[in-house]
Amino acid sequence: YHRKGNILSWTKKACNSRILTSHLAKTMLLCSNIFLILFSRPFLAIISEVRETAYQDIFFAGVEIKEVDNEYVMVGNFIKETQYKVVTTVQEGVLASTPADVPTAPYSRFIVFLKNHRMVLVRNETASPDTRSFQSTVRDILNQYVRNANRERSERDKLPIAIANIVDIPLKDSIADVLKNVNKVSWFKLRFFPLNNDLDPGPLTQHIREDMKKVGSKTTNIVFNSPNSKDGISKMIAESSGLAVASLQIVDNTGEKRRVKEGSFSSTIKIEYEGNIRPNGDEYLIIQAKKDGIISNVSPENERLYEQEKEHLKALMS
Repeated sequence: YHRKGNILSWTKKACNSRILTSHLAKTMLLCSNIFLILFSRPFLAIISEVRETAYQDIFFAGVEIKEVDNEYVMVGNFIKETQYKVVTTVQEGVLASTPADVPTAPYSRFIVFLKNHRMVLVRNETASPDTRSFQSTVRDILNQYVRNANRERSERDKLPIAIANIVDIPLKDSIADVLKNVNKVSWFKLRFFPLNNDLDPGPLTQHIREDMKKVGSKTTNIVFNSPNSKDGISKMIAESSGLAVASLQIVDNTGEKRRVKEGSFSSTIKIEYEGNIRPNGDEYLIIQAKKDGIISNVSPENERLYEQEKEHLKALMS
């Protein structure tokens, strides 16, 4: 999960602790009956299926619902099973040809807060899969689930196509760091997409959402031409909190024209953690993540939906 001026950082007193990457993201998994789809026993089983690619297998494992700090969360491992090729090594001081394929399975630990669909993705090592791979794999699994389920349903009861967006939540420090090298902004763009009952912070974006519904649009762009206030831009990006994504066309302090693309604002935090990430460390990660207020923000509609489905979530734990 990404986001915060207070960078989530803490130290465990251990001589063999390692630096891990914690990523803040907003998960948007949209469907008319999303709780019944995502949080059912059949889906929790299906989500662990392997997605085969040309070079690697990417899959979920150990997916479960937990209650931590009086709140239900979905946790699990996101694993990339692959191999790396060894071509040469040094043998007795001499470079030698030693071709070999070495298996490896870097993984990330994810925690989805079911009250507001926010997520923490903690990478166990540098090669661990990131949020882009997470989004792609979730989309594949959802689409497969819906296709299979609809084969058994009547035309009237078919499930709709699920829309899955997983968006980084930019850190305030990262926004400031990017904008400090900007001399002039040619244009500033926000891209909007469907939300899970979240509330936009400003009246302008609220009106945009309403107009998107009126015209039946799933995505919308709004462009501000030649904005002069970097503080205003910074505030709008921060307030979006993963509800929209930003890009800019700028002239930097050296006079060079360049594009600040979507994803240029970091949502990554460095933390120290002893050993490999394990399920017994979930509570610790959650406590630390909640120090960032954005993790705990819940819209009234999300709160209502969560309360409505609490018993269903509880049943999935047994």
